[in-house]
Amino acid sequence: MISRNRDEKSAHMGFLIHHLWRGNTAEALNYMKSEIIPKNEKRLADLITYIEKHRHEIIDYELRKSVGKTIGSGRVEKACDQVVGFRQKKKGMSWGKVGSRALATLKIAELNGRWDALWKITDRSEAANNCLC
Repeated sequence: MISRNRDEKSAHMGFLIHHLWRGNTAEALNYMKSEIIPKNEKRLADLITYIEKHRHEIIDYELRKSVGKTIGSGRVEKACDQVVGFRQKKKGMSWGKVGSRALATLKIAELNGRWDALWKITDRSEAANNCLC
């Protein structure tokens, strides 16, 4: 728990959710560092570290929602499953991690129109880890 009781927790969560939902990580971090007296200091420190590390990935969901954009990764995950799964889940096929990733890299490069650029990379291990997508 980062709070000493339910009322504190509710107040802290309300503030943090409001600001993080809007991508305002600076305000949330400032609040956590100055306003919260934690029951468990390590858990609060871990939360602060996580938000600091991922602050550039925490977007303004309120803005996305207001302009009609989707929130969540469901569409992307389904598309990945369809693209990669369709190619790799045929009868009699089995794949290890390396082969699966390599095949996915090739398929993504093809779909993104980056097939030729992929083959210009001279270090094949770099190509396997950077699909240019």
